[in-house]
Amino acid sequence: MSLNRLRELFQSGKGAVGTFVSMGNESVVECLGYTGLDFVIIDTEHGPFDTETMMQLIRAAERVGLVPVVRIANVDHKEIQRAADCGAQGLIVPCLRDIKDFQKTVALAKYAPIGQRGFIKGRGTGFGQLPWAATDTLEEYYANSNERLMVIPQCETKEALEQIEEIAAMEGIDGIFIGPFDLSTSMGLPGRFTHPDFLAAKARILKTCKKENKPCYLFTTKPKEAAACLKEGYAGVAHELDFDILIQAYRDIVSQIQSSR
Repeated sequence: MSLNRLRELFQSGKGAVGTFVSMGNESVVECLGYTGLDFVIIDTEHGPFDTETMMQLIRAAERVGLVPVVRIANVDHKEIQRAADCGAQGLIVPCLRDIKDFQKTVALAKYAPIGQRGFIKGRGTGFGQLPWAATDTLEEYYANSNERLMVIPQCETKEALEQIEEIAAMEGIDGIFIGPFDLSTSMGLPGRFTHPDFLAAKARILKTCKKENKPCYLFTTKPKEAAACLKEGYAGVAHELDFDILIQAYRDIVSQIQSSR
């Protein structure tokens, strides 16, 4: 059995469904755990989170059986280390362009022999007490940690797209996440998601991930689109953002109430 349920879902061929959490509230995360979602992406790139808030959101996700994934702000030792140490089981890394940034991400997030992550048995390991962390050898602990933490950089720049085959083949890269808004913008096609060049870019990324037997994830905004992507072979979708769903849901309710007066 894998130490990461996202890996299990991918290996079993079951599409994963998640969403972005930007509101920074533990109760919101707990509520999401009762919806059937598989994972949440705690968005520290755009959300106003400090380290302790991020840690509490990870705890909330764990309590309700959601895989806690963290989107960091950039390739930085503190950004990566704090997310990994606090218990993130997935690491989304945005806005990468140079191949060296992808290599640096792996070096900071993975233990030896894959990377150079600094040793700790912190909160994410149950302070060393969880069975997978309470190992007889350091090598086994490193291997377990590397399996548990999935490194999933975003492909959302034309530079990353141009190098996607090399990136996806890298040891320590566990999957690719497509950011359609920024990728389309970087390609000079902002929001033109049906343009042939953008569709070709998505197909190239997905095909590359399939060749490397690594999951490809995608941000979606429409349920039918999300379902179609899973059918197409994406390993999972991160559907919408918590505040967008909240606004849309209440707007629909208010509209229904007012129209029936």
